[in-house]
Amino acid sequence: MPSILPDYRLHDAETSRLLGLCRTLSTLQPIHQKLVAEIVLLRLFSLFENTISSICLKLVCGASYVDGTSPNLLLRARSVQNARALFQTHGRTRPRHDLKWSKAGEIKENLRYVINASDNVVAVVDRNGVLVDELRRVRNRIAHNNPQSRRNYREVVRRHYGAFLNHVTPGMLLLTQRLTPSLLEQYIRQQRIVVKDAVKA
Repeated sequence: MPSILPDYRLHDAETSRLLGLCRTLSTLQPIHQKLVAEIVLLRLFSLFENTISSICLKLVCGASYVDGTSPNLLLRARSVQNARALFQTHGRTRPRHDLKWSKAGEIKENLRYVINASDNVVAVVDRNGVLVDELRRVRNRIAHNNPQSRRNYREVVRRHYGAFLNHVTPGMLLLTQRLTPSLLEQYIRQQRIVVKDAVKA
């Protein structure tokens, strides 16, 4: 029987390491602090995508939540590969060939015909859609830095500074002294709570 507890424990351990790294940033030169902060954010969001997809796939294969309760499934899969195929094709006129886990709306659409909309993991993703979107916007600005990612990132800067300031890079935003603890640390702690709630730990 699959278990989501290892996914939760891995996410918890990895985010603890990232928090530890945040506490050492002040020992670096400012330019290196910003660079490392950006790398931490990339790692953080990758952890989220991998963890939430693994949790959802295992739930559909019969895994229970960490508290022992069962998910509210519309369909059960025989294997992780079968679960992925159900997410892609079941109930759809057009398959979702490329399952994406970086937006709350995309995650809910992946699960739509397989996990009941009232289930815990769907509700947690829905409740935290703004956080997931903000993390994605910052991640995309770091990873892609194209016109679209720059436009989307402006909204995050406006949210935290009250106006768009062209000179505020992701590294500056993540470590701004306007916020205590830093935005980077807040993101890590908030994501830990989202995953804990998602698995009912």
